Amino acid sequence: MSVRLSLFCFFFLCLQGAESCYTADAFSNYKATGENFSFLCIHHSPKTWKIFCKDDCEGENVLIKTREDKAQSGRFSTDYKRELQILKVAITHLTKSDSGQYRCGTGTSLSSASFTEFGLRVTDVMLDETSNPEQKHLSAEPGSSITVACSFPPSGGTKYFCRGPCDEITLVQTDGETAQSGKYSIEYEKRYFKDILLVTITELTQSDSGQYRCYQDTTKNSYIDFNITVTQAVQPLTFTPATIQTSAASYQPAQLQSGITNPPVSFSHYVPLIVGVSLAGIAVLLSASLVASCRRTRRGLKTRGGLNDSVEIIIYENCSAEDPTYQSLNPASKDQIYSELTLDK
Repeated sequence: MSVRLSLFCFFFLCLQGAESCYTADAFSNYKATGENFSFLCIHHSPKTWKIFCKDDCEGENVLIKTREDKAQSGRFSTDYKRELQILKVAITHLTKSDSGQYRCGTGTSLSSASFTEFGLRVTDVMLDETSNPEQKHLSAEPGSSITVACSFPPSGGTKYFCRGPCDEITLVQTDGETAQSGKYSIEYEKRYFKDILLVTITELTQSDSGQYRCYQDTTKNSYIDFNITVTQAVQPLTFTPATIQTSAASYQPAQLQSGITNPPVSFSHYVPLIVGVSLAGIAVLLSASLVASCRRTRRGLKTRGGLNDSVEIIIYENCSAEDPTYQSLNPASKDQIYSELTLDK
């Protein structure tokens, strides 16, 4: 209800014409990045099209062209109040690229539409003498630019952009509206309520970090200090899994140095080789164990104690029956040492 009442009062005061509804500063607007902006285009009778566009109003610069009373396209929107014949246009989450000249209005076509034109300048920050300390600390990356809008009471005088107090290092100054010295520049706009002094630094480096001052040489000696910190952006860490080769033969220094790489070989390709080597190793171990066992058996029968003691015969049965040495042991053999043992009592 209060919004409708405000719009009605605004419309009532503008009966004499559209231009009388705006202050001298209304057609030149300043905002900071991230903020929202809206503008009222008044005295636009309801026609077929409601149009919101930028600069030359061609191609992609036609932001909204609609027959509806309300429309939205991304960050841009229009809202037409038929009873008041007011077209409200808005932009959310401003960026520096939104700076430019805009038009809004109604008409039967784009070429015949009745437009209200206004300007918008988007800066990194808007500062005045009441700004809090957090607003006065700015961060930027090397190679970028930064623009600060300093707002002062109307007064005129010489304008300065300094590093620290202006009695130490003056970067650029002017008695007029614009001035530039290298990568430093200032722009001045005299306004009805508050003057605007834009200060800009381009191609920032880490050595540009420090304290700066907007200064207006008047009887009040108005100034605004702020700090800039230029730091390299921190890149997020990324991990790319590496392919692990299972064969030692895939590592060939000579080929790596010459830039030639072998195609990856499947692990299943080496399974027969690994199984063969494993079986061969097992066979060798079994053979060695068998030979050692046979050597113990060749010692024959062992006796423990004297002649009058009982005889303990130890027979080793771990030897293979195909061993030719033991195939010759039979009762008919001439060598009876291993076939018969006689003890006298």
